[in-house]
Amino acid sequence: MTDVLVAVPARDEEQRVVSCLDSVAVALRRARAHGPVERAAVAVAVHRSTDRTAEVVTDALAAWPDLETFCHADDDSTTVGAVRSRLVADACEALDLAPAPHRWLFSTDADSVVPGSWVTQLLAHADAAAAHGVAGMVDLEGWPAHPAALAAYERIMAGGMEAGVHDRRDGGENGSGNGSAHRHVYGANLAVRLDAYAACGGFPAVPHGEDHGLVGRLRATGHRVVAVREPAVLTSARMPGRARHGLGDLLERLATQCACCAG
Repeated sequence: MTDVLVAVPARDEEQRVVSCLDSVAVALRRARAHGPVERAAVAVAVHRSTDRTAEVVTDALAAWPDLETFCHADDDSTTVGAVRSRLVADACEALDLAPAPHRWLFSTDADSVVPGSWVTQLLAHADAAAAHGVAGMVDLEGWPAHPAALAAYERIMAGGMEAGVHDRRDGGENGSGNGSAHRHVYGANLAVRLDAYAACGGFPAVPHGEDHGLVGRLRATGHRVVAVREPAVLTSARMPGRARHGLGDLLERLATQCACCAG
């Protein structure tokens, strides 16, 4: 049997975090009902929020007697990487989840909604590929962009532009061998075996790109990460995003560029 810890950082997310947490709860309950998951836990870090995120999260978690929960206020961490790293460490200690091959860390964001099959599908991908980690994709929610910007984004997703963070490839060496591989990494849709996470040093305490940093650390230490297209997580297309140099910044840059060209 498998234990799963889902870690969610949240900053000024009183309007969105309940939808995120509710979707996570559904995915965990479905995974437990179908057999692969035994212990199911949700951990939230409320990071330097100025709204009612802390109260909203506390109320939401209190309504889940069937799931293990952990929440803390992080007013000290100065980078998103540090927030994620501290959250995982503190939650594992509080919930007595020592690193082990049967324990998995799942990562998502407070402005995202995971599908009901999220946990079961990512675990199935990991099992099929004998992988220590699974990097999934995201779908955008409500991006009111110019058609040219939408087309530019699709080209990036298809691998035609912006090498690196948003450069996609099919069937690569880190894929599952079924034509679904890519080089994207999103903190909103990521799963890592907890012993591999601990062995590689976890999330780096960087201002942005901590999700890529974690996957890079895993691969550098000999751990296998499989990249899959499904299940995708629905994530906010707000511009700019909470984290600089992330998806929100990319969308804002494309929207600005295409608006200028159209004008």
